[in-house]
Amino acid sequence: MSMVTPPAANGAQGSKRLQSVVRALLEHGTMSRTELAALTGYSQSSMTGSIRMLMRLGHVMETGRGRSTGGRRRTMLEFDRRSVLLMLISVDSGHLVARQVDLSGTVHVQVRRRLDPERPLASVLNAIDALQGAAESPSTCAIISLPGVVSAEGDVSLAPALGQPTDRRLQDVVAEASGLHTIGENDVNLLALGEAVGGAAQDVKDFGLIFVGDGIGGALVLDGRVHRGVSGSAGEIGFLPWNGTPSSGGSAFGPLESNWSVSALRSKAEDIGIDAAETNVVEALEGSDMPEARVLLDAAMDAWAYAGIVLTCVINPGRVVFAGGAVHLSVSSRAALSAKVLAGSPSPIEVCFAELGDGAIVNGAISHLQSAPWIFLPEDEEHPDPHRSTAGPDKEPPEELLS
Repeated sequence: MSMVTPPAANGAQGSKRLQSVVRALLEHGTMSRTELAALTGYSQSSMTGSIRMLMRLGHVMETGRGRSTGGRRRTMLEFDRRSVLLMLISVDSGHLVARQVDLSGTVHVQVRRRLDPERPLASVLNAIDALQGAAESPSTCAIISLPGVVSAEGDVSLAPALGQPTDRRLQDVVAEASGLHTIGENDVNLLALGEAVGGAAQDVKDFGLIFVGDGIGGALVLDGRVHRGVSGSAGEIGFLPWNGTPSSGGSAFGPLESNWSVSALRSKAEDIGIDAAETNVVEALEGSDMPEARVLLDAAMDAWAYAGIVLTCVINPGRVVFAGGAVHLSVSSRAALSAKVLAGSPSPIEVCFAELGDGAIVNGAISHLQSAPWIFLPEDEEHPDPHRSTAGPDKEPPEELLS
């Protein structure tokens, strides 16, 4: 009597095989079926159905014949990066930026809408409507870049940039409004992934990134992967004590960022008579002739260096990357900040500055999708709900979602 594998097992195995094929093609480019089988560990015959499905979905295409090795020339396969259209929503200085980008990095549509701190969910829905109305083709999946602590369950806490707390997860709102599988991810983690792909950290596997904005956040990349910690709050360096004052329970801002974020620095600049409301505060301090301006900027760099020194003491990375407001430092001030970090670090450390600006978020989101391709692949018939959002930003879907 022949044995029949239960449908759930077939579905789970088929989904994993599909993801393996996609990951291999995205990472290694054009490949033959033989090369694909060797790389993924699946036989060519077992992958036939997966490849046919991907071709039918428009994700994979044949690109001609490869070079002959003495026998029949092999048909080459390639993942069409234009076939996946990502809806990427991020928060930027009181606004929501919604983009539609493909996996090649091309931005097809971008809209910017004001973030109403009293009604953040309504602002998100407005941005989604605007993007979908302007896009020529529907998006395939969605990522929302979230300022704040993103837990292993995908919940967001301590995110004052979003305004009033809501009783629903933002990624659930995006999933329901767009009809797309949606991932929520910390914005600084995405910045770090982006700089690792094509920016200031592309040649190292272990580094720390410090982002100085309305808050101060950090990302830890170890062996090429973002380290999130048990609850997803690794890298929250804004909560480091400052001047001996520890963080008070439940506060939305930590002591370090309360004193030395961009917003805090702007307030201090205004106190000494420098109006930086309409300009970049770092550049305003750099360009001022007032002695107090240089003293204030030096104090800010002491605080930012402190965050860098803590990272080097705890994780001993090969590099510390400063991003956000620190990028606007002059060449001489960058050198001074680097020297402060080096002077306080117990081991040699390389200090550099982010290179990609807003493009790092796009690069980071694409990198995230490449490691979690299930978000844009078809669901099993047993789970047809198009509004499902993920539980964790860097996890495979639970086994029941693969079956």
